[in-house]
Amino acid sequence: MLTEEFKKMVLPYHKDMYRAAYSILGGCDAAGDAVQDAMLNLWSSRNNLRNVADMKSYCMSAVRNTCIKVLRRNKNMTSQPDTPEITSDEDIHNAVELKDSMEFIDTAIRRLPVDQRYVLRLSAYGGFSNEEIADLLGISNGNVRILLCRARKRLKDILGYE
Repeated sequence: MLTEEFKKMVLPYHKDMYRAAYSILGGCDAAGDAVQDAMLNLWSSRNNLRNVADMKSYCMSAVRNTCIKVLRRNKNMTSQPDTPEITSDEDIHNAVELKDSMEFIDTAIRRLPVDQRYVLRLSAYGGFSNEEIADLLGISNGNVRILLCRARKRLKDILGYE
């Protein structure tokens, strides 16, 4: 695909892509960077774009996926809990107990179906609202609530709670 074809097929959706990125990421700079990354990815795969039936949907999916990668990257950078200051044997015991508990819960979460696991992590660890999760995943708000409810119920079963 030549540059002119790319400009005609993809660039008209730049503003829509920016609005979507802004609504997901909430910031001008982050949205601009996400659109730029998505455009770069589209440009890299430009020879495959001729076969795309709905270019707008394809571009919107590309920017949404890029935003999800940004959110995951940001979450991974900020999700590491601060190491508590250990000054006594009791602090050591509490720190080890907390680490064991977190590993146990993380193992249980990994046993959930992928869609439930993803929604639960976005909600619990990422702090996203149901509406934000629905926008990120392209599903309805009601579907997010159902997935969260099922994930919590299944997690209780896995952990052995009533």
